[in-house]
Amino acid sequence: MSKRKLARLLQTPAVLLLLVWMLVPLSMTLYFSFIRYVLNNLRRPEWTTPALSNWRGFGNYEFVLDAKDFWFAVQNSLFIVSSILFLTVTLGVLIAILINRAFPGRGIVRVLLISPFFVMPAVNAVLWINMILDPVLGLQGIAIRGINDLITLLKDAPLVGWFFSLWPTLEPISFRATQTSAYAVIIMVTWQWTPFAVLIFMTSLQSEDQQQKEAAVLDGAGAWSQFRFLTLPHLGRPIAIVVMLQAIFHLSLYAEIEIVSRGNGNKNLPYLIGEFANNNIGAASATGIFAVILANIVAIFLLRMIGKTLMD
Repeated sequence: MSKRKLARLLQTPAVLLLLVWMLVPLSMTLYFSFIRYVLNNLRRPEWTTPALSNWRGFGNYEFVLDAKDFWFAVQNSLFIVSSILFLTVTLGVLIAILINRAFPGRGIVRVLLISPFFVMPAVNAVLWINMILDPVLGLQGIAIRGINDLITLLKDAPLVGWFFSLWPTLEPISFRATQTSAYAVIIMVTWQWTPFAVLIFMTSLQSEDQQQKEAAVLDGAGAWSQFRFLTLPHLGRPIAIVVMLQAIFHLSLYAEIEIVSRGNGNKNLPYLIGEFANNNIGAASATGIFAVILANIVAIFLLRMIGKTLMD
């Protein structure tokens, strides 16, 4: 037996296990999406079992497409993911460049910056929505009340009182509301995942060619020119990798949305799947197939972008 055949033979069990691991759940989801499968239906008890006699064809897909929250969930998923990616990459690059320089206590600062990444998503959401973003008991409410009290005092001050009398009274933002709950999710997930980007970018900056930067300084290049033409191109591949990995994780956000708003005006596809799965497994499975299609579209786009970056 040749070495090539032996290697393939040794790899076969692992490959078969991975195929079963992926194909069995996907096949079951695809099968459930074409049948009527409702957990609690007293009028049609035969629909409570996943039998082939309950075949519905593309009825579940039509039902999902006609659901009032489907297209909103798709748009909200893309909005949340794209916003988080933009913020984490931007903040990650800036923070990585900032702490890449030598300064006292740099090791401690690096550890503190990375620590939010190890907080569980549910704990992260509870801490942010209750202790920071709450309009009454959170830091947001305390800070806004303090600012309003300070403005009230300054209104009676000589010389500058007239200026502060023009200021309006600030009102805290309720991040559990329909219009703002998505922003709360973006804030808390950005806080948790920015350290991941910082870690990747900081590692990449360690390998940056310092001779090029020294030559650029001798040629009269400023800090902005060095960042634009040397540092940013050097970070092209790490940025592409961070974007791809985070997009995969953020398309499946659930705990943050559940804790912040219970889906009130802030749903994504995983949350919509959870709502359908409470009773209508067929509709939940069809939504899951749509989520897989959306994830693959995003993955293909990102892989093309990463491939172009790696080729440059």
